[in-house]
Amino acid sequence: MALALAVVRGLALLAAALLVVALGARRISPAPDLLLVLVVAWALTRGPVAGAAAGLAAGWLLDLAPPGATILGLTAFAYAAAGALAGRARCEGPVTAYRVGLVALMAAVVVQGAVAARALATNAEVDLLHLGLGGLLTTMVAAVFVPILVRADRGLFSRRYG
Repeated sequence: MALALAVVRGLALLAAALLVVALGARRISPAPDLLLVLVVAWALTRGPVAGAAAGLAAGWLLDLAPPGATILGLTAFAYAAAGALAGRARCEGPVTAYRVGLVALMAAVVVQGAVAARALATNAEVDLLHLGLGGLLTTMVAAVFVPILVRADRGLFSRRYG
């Protein structure tokens, strides 16, 4: 059962990465960071280590997806840091949209800060309005969907071990 849950999580990350790449190819921008939403959900469910692992996997997917990363590994590191930070806010009770919003905003700031740092390191243009709107969209999507994902994950976990 643990292997099945890991496969489902991996497929969800892959689907979110493909959707993010497809939105970027269609020039739909700014778009919410769907991978970060999944990372925050799993970090709030399982804690900082699992959040960092999910963030690392999500970041590697984005680093390797076309058009690829300028600095390979920076996205993976940023997502791992965001997942670890989100996992520090783990609680055993119900997860409220307010709490998720704050955690997702902090995680988005970490990831968007890495994007800005990468752009500055490669002498690219930094569009702060675009980064800010992307972070706010990610926060709003996370506030809606993360409580649902956390409840589903906890239900699967309690069914397995409960």
